[in-house]
Amino acid sequence: MGSKISKAPKAALRPMKNMNVEARAHRLLERDKPKPAPQYPSTKEEIARVQKLHPEIVKLQQTKDVRLDDFLKQVRVESHDPVPKTIEGDRTEALPDSSQISSSKRQVSSGDSLDVRVVTEGKMTVTQILEVLVRHKKDPEEWSAERVSQEFNLELEHAQGLLTYFKTFEVKAFGQIPEEIKKQINPGTKSAP
Repeated sequence: MGSKISKAPKAALRPMKNMNVEARAHRLLERDKPKPAPQYPSTKEEIARVQKLHPEIVKLQQTKDVRLDDFLKQVRVESHDPVPKTIEGDRTEALPDSSQISSSKRQVSSGDSLDVRVVTEGKMTVTQILEVLVRHKKDPEEWSAERVSQEFNLELEHAQGLLTYFKTFEVKAFGQIPEEIKKQINPGTKSAP
């Protein structure tokens, strides 16, 4: 319905657009042709000199060369994109479609909510990051930045940055929290009086 309403004003304006089209076209064609840009005096002198010495060149420029026109009609360009290949010794193989695929991959457990099955070395899924943060919070000496970098093949700087700056959500409540919300946050615990 909406598309019909939006087309209605256009349909009403169409006859006005097309009215007197032929007369407007003739008026445009009858207009004087635009004047060419002025030339430098030295250019005018050079053109006059060439016209005086070689009038046949001026005639050649003004006539159509049939032979060259035929050559242009015979030219046909066909382009085919080459298949990208890598050369490794004598063997050639096509490049992978995705630039994210690497030769070093890790399998991830299928418990991930995003269902990521393969993770490139030096990268981690959100689930793995959260696991590492929990383990580091429980035992910071065992799960230090060095262990995280070894475990997940990360650079030491990145592992330190992960443990320092990556934070999970924290719920901070000011004042009284209603009992039903407390039960939703911590199910199975009794609320404090």
